[in-house]
Amino acid sequence: MDGQHNASATTVGDARRAQIVHAARAICLEKGFSKITISDIAGRVGMTRSLFYHYFQDKDQVADAVLDDVIDEVISQLEEWNANREVGNISKALDDMVRLTRSLIADEGPFSQRMIEDGNAGLYIKFIDRVADRIAEYICNSTVRDFEKLHGMPITNEHETFYTLIVGLISLIRLHPDIEDTVIRQVAAQTLHLNEYM
Repeated sequence: MDGQHNASATTVGDARRAQIVHAARAICLEKGFSKITISDIAGRVGMTRSLFYHYFQDKDQVADAVLDDVIDEVISQLEEWNANREVGNISKALDDMVRLTRSLIADEGPFSQRMIEDGNAGLYIKFIDRVADRIAEYICNSTVRDFEKLHGMPITNEHETFYTLIVGLISLIRLHPDIEDTVIRQVAAQTLHLNEYM
């Protein structure tokens, strides 16, 4: 019975942590991370400040949890893309990746302009570093391995190449939102040495 009680308490605790993370994420988009207070977050989820500290030590720990939450969503989208990918259709895969990258930068996406406004620049940079690393790791362990089985590997330092490409494309699209998809696609294909496979 005691083990059952502990499992139930853990589930409730996990649910409360998730509520706090989602509230912090919503408030961050509304008014910027630098202006969020513990009271804002606690109030949004209907708890006291002291109860908040039962789940998180401080605002920075919540920020890390928010970043992980957003990154998990991005990885889920990548997993869906990878599962529905047409093996061997590199052209379609590149088009899909351009669309996915644009959706991440859209107003409601995790890389949106709102994320870096109002003092969120440090959080944004930390986020880009972590998400690019996780995306590169995911792609290298899945899509790249599939490609390698069919074609060999035209690049070296795969993780580093993908990391650089991801960070670069996000910055390029944010700076030049009107850039044509064909240009983004060409940059990705050139960087990854894919032109001869399409």
